[in-house]
Amino acid sequence: MLTPVLARADQPIRGDGVARVVGDPLNPLALIPVPPISNPLQGALAYIDWKLSPAAKLVRRWRNKHPHAAGMLEVIAREPDVARYGAWDGPHPGRRVSNYLAEATRLEPGHVPELSTFNLSGHGCHHSSDSPSRVRAYHRWITSLARGIGSYRAIMFLEMDSVMTVGCLSHHGLQVRLHELRDAVNVLSRLPHLVIYLDGGAADALGAARTARLLRRAEVAKTRGFFLNSTHFDWTSREIRYGDAISAMTAGKHFVVNTAENGRGPLRPRNRVRYGNEILCNPRGRGLGPRPTFNTGYRNVDAFAWISYPGQSDGACRPGAPKVGAFWPAWALELVRNADFRVR
Repeated sequence: MLTPVLARADQPIRGDGVARVVGDPLNPLALIPVPPISNPLQGALAYIDWKLSPAAKLVRRWRNKHPHAAGMLEVIAREPDVARYGAWDGPHPGRRVSNYLAEATRLEPGHVPELSTFNLSGHGCHHSSDSPSRVRAYHRWITSLARGIGSYRAIMFLEMDSVMTVGCLSHHGLQVRLHELRDAVNVLSRLPHLVIYLDGGAADALGAARTARLLRRAEVAKTRGFFLNSTHFDWTSREIRYGDAISAMTAGKHFVVNTAENGRGPLRPRNRVRYGNEILCNPRGRGLGPRPTFNTGYRNVDAFAWISYPGQSDGACRPGAPKVGAFWPAWALELVRNADFRVR
């Protein structure tokens, strides 16, 4: 069997602007051999950050003192993760993403890094709207990110929760959010070797018809498709059915399902009216879901990916849980103990 390799195209674009360089739309990652038209990711090798990912660093520290726990965490460390960028990276994230992609190319030449952004949601849920200054700042931020990516090959999961949280926005805020998404798509779609997926929410958050309308307005047509379940724990099979329904309403767009923590499905609260359709902050009893792959066996599903990093805390909502974004070893070990890699 031929081993997929990448043609040379790993130098970032230089200059003050985001240059448009024409790539092959049927083979944006420049894979050799060329992937099937149905899935431009098929045959790619996903980058595994064995140097700096939280689980990998802890495995090295614990290997001698806590060998059993280290072995459990290695289940996470040995899988591709998704590097996340947001407001915490400051107003100009380009240098950070460029350094990450350069290091990935050096450590694992021929492997494709996966990226995500989380910079549009999470600004409150009170029928709000981004201000004009915030819109301008976001444009500068996404432009800096695009310059950092340049001509590197990568897969982008663009703006987690940005579509799923539109209920938090005013009518004007929704128009602004869609403008911001269109702006991000227009900036990033100039990059020749970046495969873009837009947030499509989750099956237990929005109806498929509404999600499809929002995606069309966000110009999903200019991207590869959409991704699902990035901050939820919903069953993989349910998300596939949901994605298929959206695909049918978006001219056959393909999608990716986050399976990082859904091996045991969602934890339903007793009072859904008060607490929502599932508990989202470090729910007990959850487990790793299907392993990341670009060969899912489902026609419209380009990949299963661990978009949410297993073991990364969603907040101090349980005894011992750290703040949002911090790696919580106890939570990671719980996910490994309860892992179920089947599609359920």
